[in-house]
Amino acid sequence: MKKLLNKLSIKIFEYIYKKQQQAHKKRMDKLKKDILKGGVCAGKKIHTASGATLVIDNNSTKDKQVNDKKLEKMISSFLEEPKKFFDYIKGAKTPVYVVKNAQKMLNRINEFEGFIYPKKGFSALYLNLILNKKISLSTPEMFVISSFNVNPYAIAYQFYNWYCYKMNLSGYEENSQKNFKSVFEICETDRINSLTYSEVLGLKSAVRRDIEAIEFVQKLARNKAMSKKNLEKIKQGKTVRI
Repeated sequence: MKKLLNKLSIKIFEYIYKKQQQAHKKRMDKLKKDILKGGVCAGKKIHTASGATLVIDNNSTKDKQVNDKKLEKMISSFLEEPKKFFDYIKGAKTPVYVVKNAQKMLNRINEFEGFIYPKKGFSALYLNLILNKKISLSTPEMFVISSFNVNPYAIAYQFYNWYCYKMNLSGYEENSQKNFKSVFEICETDRINSLTYSEVLGLKSAVRRDIEAIEFVQKLARNKAMSKKNLEKIKQGKTVRI
């Protein structure tokens, strides 16, 4: 029964994120093609000023593949014991807060339980008062959860985003993430016309990052399910194709 529930959980996870990926693609297709036609590689940061554009490539496709393989190996070792995710995160100097009814607390600043990007202003003040009992208008990136008993694939998705954020990859800038959170609203209104060239490029990178994270966890889930299936075959003395 446990195996069946685990398999069902993976299928549900894949279905949800497949739909999310399709939704993002549909929304992004509505962005002006003449703005988005310039390619933005996965690891490039774009800086625009006074009509000039500076592109810094801090992560080649080859490096990205290497990082994904390294991440897949590491995250796979955490799936059976999700608390290891948070031990690693805390070891990288990112605060992890375990708060009872965390989602209810986060609803006030329109955030979800899990990885939260650096905040400024009221949101930062609110978080600091609740979590640190201090007054400050800025916070670093952090994780806020109700307990360590979390869905391992859901936290793997957030861990992937956090890891890439710590690598300073494009798409994780404050403004890009702010626009990404309201991407559906932006693409359904004339608000897109008010975005600057660099903001649109940043938004495009943020969406691409999210799709990368989704695809990474989908692959992780499939590989995990395949490994368990092959292990069962080995136990039964059956041939396993490699």
